[in-house]
Amino acid sequence: MNVKGTATRLPTSRKAATLLLACTLFYPEGSALAQTATAPTPVLPGNVSTADETTSATPATGIGTGTNTAQAEPAPAPQLWRPSNNPGDPIYEQQDEAGQPYADAENPYEPTVDGGENPQIATQPGQTPGIRIGTFLLRPSISQTVNTEKQTNTGGPSRRNYLTTGIRGTLTSDWSRHALTVTGDGAWEKNFGSDKNGEKPRARLEADLRLDLGEETTANLKAGYEFSREDTTDPNALTGAAVQGGEHRFTTGASIERDFGRLRGLAALDLSRTVYTDAKGLDGRPISLSDRDQNGANLRGRIGYELSPALIPFLELNAGTTKYDRRLDNSGYARSSNSYGAKIGTEVDLGEKTRGEAAIGYLRKQYDDDRLAAIDALTLDGELNWSPQRGTNVNLGLRTTIEDFAGGPQGGWISYRLDAGLTHELRNNLVARLTGQIVHRTFPSSDMENAVEYTAGAGLTWGLNRYLDLTADVSYQWTPVYDSSELRVGAGLVLKR
Repeated sequence: MNVKGTATRLPTSRKAATLLLACTLFYPEGSALAQTATAPTPVLPGNVSTADETTSATPATGIGTGTNTAQAEPAPAPQLWRPSNNPGDPIYEQQDEAGQPYADAENPYEPTVDGGENPQIATQPGQTPGIRIGTFLLRPSISQTVNTEKQTNTGGPSRRNYLTTGIRGTLTSDWSRHALTVTGDGAWEKNFGSDKNGEKPRARLEADLRLDLGEETTANLKAGYEFSREDTTDPNALTGAAVQGGEHRFTTGASIERDFGRLRGLAALDLSRTVYTDAKGLDGRPISLSDRDQNGANLRGRIGYELSPALIPFLELNAGTTKYDRRLDNSGYARSSNSYGAKIGTEVDLGEKTRGEAAIGYLRKQYDDDRLAAIDALTLDGELNWSPQRGTNVNLGLRTTIEDFAGGPQGGWISYRLDAGLTHELRNNLVARLTGQIVHRTFPSSDMENAVEYTAGAGLTWGLNRYLDLTADVSYQWTPVYDSSELRVGAGLVLKR
């Protein structure tokens, strides 16, 4: 009886073995198919399965299709996704165990090198998959735009047409612990014709390494470089210069943050080095700005108290110093200085929808030269990131700084800068942008009239496909006190990888 029973089951086993052998011979990834045949069905939000994987012999199927994956391409490792891309679907608001929103079914999270899920490298709609470089993911892009610019100031109107070539990239680590992010962008302008006046090349590179030292302790190491040409509306711009001077700025810093129960502590040190290139006069001769080269350091500490996870009031103190390479500038003043400040504010964290902070404080800058009056400023600082609905993001930023004059009997001025930005997805492949900026400058140590600069911009990005975008932008800048205005219009293509 036992022998007959065994003989009855043998053909089924032989058929299974024959099928497995055929898959191995005729499919290049037969072994992956064999694993897929015994893999559990991917778990969807709100549909958690408690079945034992070792007892499931049913092949995984496509969602709602009834298609057996043994007849299709090998399925990827189980991932978390939403079953719908409908913006009105309430499932969109669901989050995974880490508190991150689920990735779309068409845009799953990139798997980490150890097989996990890294929410920081989620492929967003319209975003390229990037280039895998070892344990890093690189997403580069290059753009080419045609632009026209019209300026009006006391010297009369001027116009130029030019090409802008831009490059941008993000390199993100794919580690289970710690994180390194490197971002960079740059633009090179070329006027039509031989006239180079007005060209404003720019570049920026930043690196941030986060070290997870423990459950309650995080450290950050950062470094950066930035180049820009001084704007003609800047108080330090040379009057009548054909080309303003350029500014190379190198930065580095370190910070450590630790939670002590409800208390949050932060200590940070920032260092900087600024070097100025020569300006060019109307006669073509170089004008040296080397007396403005300087080093800077700033030490700050913050202590906060968690009233709730959404509200953390804090107190921040800072002390800084600026040392010029030359003891005296070209006008004979010792412009090195020390600064001290304090501010109180609060951090707000209402989840993925709303995050930010706001603070009010006091800042004082004292110059080495007694002939330069110290500057005292009421500071207003803050930032807000708000997403009222899917595809819409609002960003606000407010910053107060004390800037130095390049020369003369005045030490510096107070600058209040407000930035605003709005992006909205009109369609899945069409994004609209609005930007605005107000810069208010006051000159407490001189009789100069306060200057306000307004900037507004709008743009559209049309994703022709995942790798190619068509862009169009317009911006307008107006500085009433200088009777200066600038209008820019441009359009071009962006190639992404």
